[in-house]
Amino acid sequence: MKNDLKKFLLVFGLSFGLSGLAMAQNSHDHGVGSHTHGEVAEGHDELRAPNGGRLVETVEPNAEFLLLEDRHVQISFINDEGALVAPDGQKVSLIGGDRSNAVRLSFEPAGNVLRSTEALPDIADMPIILQIKPSDSGQTVREKFYLKTFKCGECQLAEYACICGHG
Repeated sequence: MKNDLKKFLLVFGLSFGLSGLAMAQNSHDHGVGSHTHGEVAEGHDELRAPNGGRLVETVEPNAEFLLLEDRHVQISFINDEGALVAPDGQKVSLIGGDRSNAVRLSFEPAGNVLRSTEALPDIADMPIILQIKPSDSGQTVREKFYLKTFKCGECQLAEYACICGHG
């Protein structure tokens, strides 16, 4: 009886560990909030975020997070056809950096996008929590990731926006 339990636990542990390893090989690590990128990784042909930023698909319309050269953040909204649409009542905020010294950004309209009112400090691999409230009655969506600004060797996008699917 004791040996049967040991065998069961060993087989269960091995199968659980191997399934986790297989899942990890199929995903692309973006730090906090890691996720897979699906079929886009295969061909690199389709750039889902029109400006080369990070696509946030958990909000409707989808949003693109883009770090500009002056370290301000631009949020663009994209409809189902992939076209940019003007912000329509969305509220966006960002928290980044250390918990003890967090950076908080707010956004204001700038043409057909939202732009941060201040620039982000230049901190390597800064943890980011982007919060988007699609409407007054909508549920706030949080996207968590690390702002890795080095270029991916495959897709040539900043790593925070990489679409390759490498692990």
